[in-house]
Amino acid sequence: MLSLAVRNTKKLIRRKVEEENIRIGRYFTKKEQAALMADMLTLPKKESVSVLDAGSGTGILAAAVVERLAKAGKAKEIFVDCYETNEEFLPMLKDNLERIRKKMLHDYKVRLRYTVKEENYILAQGKMTPDDPRVSMLDKVYYDLAISNPPRELMKTDSPEYAVCRRLCSGETDLAYMFAAAVSASLVPNGEAVLLLPVVYATGAYVEKIRRYMFDRTVLTGAHVFLNRTQSDRLLDEARKNMIVSFKNTDKKPATVHVTTSYGEDTAVVSDMKLPYGDVVRGEEHSLLLLKSDEEAAVLATVAKFPCTLSSLGLRMKTGLTLESRYPDLLREKPGDGAVPMIHPSGIRLGQVVFPNPAVKKQYILPAVPSILQKNRNMLMIKRVPAKSDKKALFCGVYLASQAPRDRLISTHNKLNYIDYEDDREMDFNMVYGLFAVLNSSLYGKYYQIVSRSKQINASEFADLPLPSEAAMRAIGAKLAMSRIFSEKACDALLAAQMKSGKM
Repeated sequence: MLSLAVRNTKKLIRRKVEEENIRIGRYFTKKEQAALMADMLTLPKKESVSVLDAGSGTGILAAAVVERLAKAGKAKEIFVDCYETNEEFLPMLKDNLERIRKKMLHDYKVRLRYTVKEENYILAQGKMTPDDPRVSMLDKVYYDLAISNPPRELMKTDSPEYAVCRRLCSGETDLAYMFAAAVSASLVPNGEAVLLLPVVYATGAYVEKIRRYMFDRTVLTGAHVFLNRTQSDRLLDEARKNMIVSFKNTDKKPATVHVTTSYGEDTAVVSDMKLPYGDVVRGEEHSLLLLKSDEEAAVLATVAKFPCTLSSLGLRMKTGLTLESRYPDLLREKPGDGAVPMIHPSGIRLGQVVFPNPAVKKQYILPAVPSILQKNRNMLMIKRVPAKSDKKALFCGVYLASQAPRDRLISTHNKLNYIDYEDDREMDFNMVYGLFAVLNSSLYGKYYQIVSRSKQINASEFADLPLPSEAAMRAIGAKLAMSRIFSEKACDALLAAQMKSGKM
């Protein structure tokens, strides 16, 4: 059935190219992806099954689900609703479904009953709100299974689709996310849906309301991530623009989520993982952490075992106070007239902060604005915006108050983040060196690349960063202070030795 639908669709694509020079292949799901999506569904164990294909195109996804149901041998009757409004696709959609109906009856003795709904799927759902998703659909149909590769189009705030989903949107929103929300509200209890969505769905802030809406009524059961191969071995594979996610209508979270990956748009699985639910679906915003390999899963599991967090240790990360462009008249080349040191990100070298910094011409600032001043004390500095030449995401260095012994106050450049205690305590040498060794290790470099939503270092993301105990970090810091070797390799060895001792 799937091959039949794909074969006929290719004929339509070729005809459009020949007759009108229009390339429409991008609108259709590839055969392998359709089969993968159908395989991600858990088939209901009953003889009569209802299926929704929202945004059907020519029926490729419906064909994939129907074929899998037929081969499973349990279903004797399948009801399929296909929503489609494109007049160019409708004739082939109907033809494909009729051919599949006959083949199902002949080959599998399964009755296929289908309905092609020539209407806008979103508008047909009635107004969706977080409190009541189905207010205007008293006769709404719910489905055992749903599958969709929704259309991608940015819906403006004056569009009728936006009016339906207004309370779920934060400004102009991709139609694909509206489809996802509507599909999630169209499942029977324990019904499942699988969708091909833009990868931005996983973490996009403007999609948060839609994610919350969906996770209020469903749980994530699986994900497939398509990866790009990177040119440099030191860089992690990056997710491509699309991903596949599957959901189940239940309030019982599964213990694990099945996550697979493949390269390009190919579906040949290169990584197959069962990950703890909380590792994949994170926080109240329900962002998705798309792990790409078993190695990443191992890194996440290792760091998660550490007993403390930045905040539980009384530490905080803050963004540097001074944006140079705001205070050009206050900058000075020398410390005269009461000017105080301003620590610059370029001063981080080989694990330490260099000050005075010969690379910066104006590295002092007049203390005319109280908001740009902070106490001069021992801190760990981290570049907020790593340079392209930096080989690490966490590019940090130890700053000691003794580097500016005459200054009670200093300032920090806005492209720096710094870590110190929330109260008036000052980190002693062992603590600041230990914190540096942990964050400078390859383990934490990998961890941050996995969990970070941005290439910039976000201070708020660090509050719950798992860390070793204070005693463990002081022990590591004491050894680093003695060796004075600040390389990643040295930090890895110190952290590994402490972990091996079991005193974390």
